[in-house]
Amino acid sequence: MGQVSDGGTSVAFERKGYGRGLILGLTMAETMLLLVFCLLLAAGAIIHKKEQEAAEAQKIVQSVEEKVRKLDDENKRLLAQLNALIKPATGGNVPDQEWRELVLAKEAVETIKKAGLTVQEVAKNARVTKILTDNHVDPAQANVMIEHMKVLKEFGYVGAGKTSNDLSEALKKAEQPVMAAKPHDWPPIISLSELDGYNFDTGSAELSGRFKTKLRDLSKTIAGIATSYGVDVIEVIGHTDEQAMSGESSNMDKGLQSVLAGKIEVGSLRPADNAGLGLARAISVTRVLSEMHDLDGFTILPMSGGQLILPGDHLTNGAQTGNVKARRRIEIRVRQRSHETDLAPAQGSKS
Repeated sequence: MGQVSDGGTSVAFERKGYGRGLILGLTMAETMLLLVFCLLLAAGAIIHKKEQEAAEAQKIVQSVEEKVRKLDDENKRLLAQLNALIKPATGGNVPDQEWRELVLAKEAVETIKKAGLTVQEVAKNARVTKILTDNHVDPAQANVMIEHMKVLKEFGYVGAGKTSNDLSEALKKAEQPVMAAKPHDWPPIISLSELDGYNFDTGSAELSGRFKTKLRDLSKTIAGIATSYGVDVIEVIGHTDEQAMSGESSNMDKGLQSVLAGKIEVGSLRPADNAGLGLARAISVTRVLSEMHDLDGFTILPMSGGQLILPGDHLTNGAQTGNVKARRRIEIRVRQRSHETDLAPAQGSKS
């Protein structure tokens, strides 16, 4: 009986020790295996998610590469068409650099024609033009000098051994006939009408992408006109039709300078009337022109004509109400700076 008792006590003791190693009915080894399995499941889920993200990224890359390839194919197709058109006339293809030079040459010819000259005349007088440019003589001054010389020659004051006093007196006599003989040659006004695709949204001063592109293309023309007339100020005048505005409170007084400085977008301006809308639109155009290197050195001033001035420079009588596209326009004019009271800030000349 004692042996059985001893054996029973030994078995009970062993069972008690075995129970100390159980966790939720599992042994330590089984628990560790379960923990490793759970970690593997978590790692598998993470890997699967990363694989999905990588697959999505790959799809995006493939889509972009496909778009780039299509654009490249389209460029090659257009260049092939261009060369097919030009090759019969030139006997060969036109490289990119030569094509850019052709475009610049075309723009130069158009500028010359707008000035009322021919390419042959410009080439013939190129040497004279260079001399005038080197001596900082603008076309208006040159015309006056030529007229003066004509008068001096007519009265025998050229090549006749006359004194400086004689020449001075002759110039005084020549001044009045010269100024009265020929009307002033005023610079042309550039009108950007909504009828020609220079659009703003109703009540808005924000430029469309197409409008900005046209302005960039126009910067060379504006610079050419201003330079040919020897002027240094470019005026941008915003005109509207007579549709009444909503009359909400305006923030123009506080926002104008920040928009011109590029600190906030022009779309943040809230004009309350057509005068303010015309000015906001002029500021929007001024912002784009001020970024053009062709216009470096010129002062660009935004102004508003509101709804008061009809196309053709006539004051409205208030009868043309409603939606009139021809009246919604930007006019660009060039003039010489007035130096009567010069309160210019110290920074650069472009506004």
